[in-house]
Formats: sequence, structure tokens, C-alpha cells
Amino acid sequence: MFQPKTLFYAGLKIIGVLAIIWSLTLIFPVLFQFYSVYNQPNMMPGNDLSYFRFSLIFQVVYPILTFIIGIYLLSNGEAIVKLAFRDSNEKSTNEIGVLFVLFMKLAGLTLIIYAIPKAFQILSNVLFVSSVNVIDSSNQMKFIVQHFVTTTISLIFGFYLLRSGKIFYRLGFSKQEDADEEMKW
Repeated sequence: MFQPKTLFYAGLKIIGVLAIIWSLTLIFPVLFQFYSVYNQPNMMPGNDLSYFRFSLIFQVVYPILTFIIGIYLLSNGEAIVKLAFRDSNEKSTNEIGVLFVLFMKLAGLTLIIYAIPKAFQILSNVLFVSSVNVIDSSNQMKFIVQHFVTTTISLIFGFYLLRSGKIFYRLGFSKQEDADEEMKW
């Protein structure tokens, strides 16, 4: 059987491929927005249009960042492996538990990568809402409120799962741990 780190490396490469593909699907809507905003200069007053154009820069950053993360995971990912396996020197005889922890770490990384674009969209909307004067920005405020909490939860749980996920392991394998403890005595 492969070691957990080896399986994790393979999983990183798969997530890297998915991140690259996802970044390519994210870039086209952003490019379309840029094209629309720069070809319709009369769509809003001067300063508001300038602020909106500036806020679009943050929407371009996240597909590029997702692409860079995908390339990094596909080519190396060493820092992620060190972060995920920093405290795991113990050997376990519970193969299902080891696989569960491994897949939790991969799920955590996926949650983080999935939350990054939303975080940049929220930042972009916050910049726009805080700078416009004339235009109704209630739709942007709704987006910020709706997605801030879910994005924060995804990031928190993503980092938690990538680092340890001990609570979920205990929930899923509490009977197994009790049996292991009884056998040791």
C-alpha cells in the first residue's frame, strides 16, 4: 500500500488539474465584463465608472491566482504537504482511518481553493460599494452579505481539515478508537 504522503501528492496533482480547468472557466465571464465596461463608457457617471473598473481588477486576480495555484499543485505542492503533514509522524494500523484523514486534507484544500474566487469577488464588491455615490449598489450589498459568511466558513473549515480535522475523525471513528484502546490494555 502507498504511504499517505504519496497518495496526498497524487491528490494534489488531481486538484491542480481541476484548479487549472476551473480558472479557465472563470476567466471568460470576467473578460466579458471588462469588454462591456470599457466599451460602454456612458453606462454610469465618470467617478463611479472608474471605481467600478478598478474593482474589476480584483475579479481578474482570482482566475489568475487559481491558475497559479493549479500549476503549483500540479508541479510540486511541497509547502502544502508540509502544512498538511507537519505533526503526523505517528504510524497507524487503521488503514481506513488513514485514508479518511488523507481525503479530509484533500477536501480541506479543495474548500480553500473553491473559496478564493468568492473572497476576491467580495473584496471587489466591497471596494465598489464603498466608492460609488450615484448608482444603486443594493445588489452588490446583497452579494457581500450572502457570500461573506459562506466563504468564511469554507476557508475556516478548509484550513482546519487541511491541518487536522480531528473532530471529524473522532466523530467518524469513535467506536474504532474505543476498540483500539481496549485492545491495548
